[in-house]
Amino acid sequence: MLTGLMWSRRVRGAVAVALMVLVTGACVAQPLAPAPGVPPLAPGQARVWFYRVFFPEDSGGMPPVAINGSTVGYARAGFSFYRDVAAGSYNVTVQSAGLDVDQSKYITLAPGAEAYLAIQSDPTWASPRPGTRVATYYVDIEPPNIAAIHFVQARLGTGY
Repeated sequence: MLTGLMWSRRVRGAVAVALMVLVTGACVAQPLAPAPGVPPLAPGQARVWFYRVFFPEDSGGMPPVAINGSTVGYARAGFSFYRDVAAGSYNVTVQSAGLDVDQSKYITLAPGAEAYLAIQSDPTWASPRPGTRVATYYVDIEPPNIAAIHFVQARLGTGY
């Protein structure tokens, strides 16, 4: 038999889970709205969004982000930026002191498509010297509903 305190904790937990499901469902059902002041895409173009969510333990660096080897901007924690490119296939990389697997991504964009790329940091990556850490960055492709959640936490910038 549940006491009043145990029951209220379980009810509160169930309500919290139900609210999370509703909020997540609402994000999935709605497409990512264009940011204010961002021009529409030109014919034959695609848009690549880059963003990096700020978190206190982050490395604080601003690593260069490149498309097919050419720097297109810098991933600053708490900011987003975009680049319009011709439809096609691209290799997206981010400069990183720490080397790991799966740090870059290949994307293929159709005309009018938008890709959402999160630049993520692992500040706990150990360096070859004991007791030191190096910034290790990754490019992750995210669906529009997840990107929408992260865009709320990132201000639109220029990438420079």
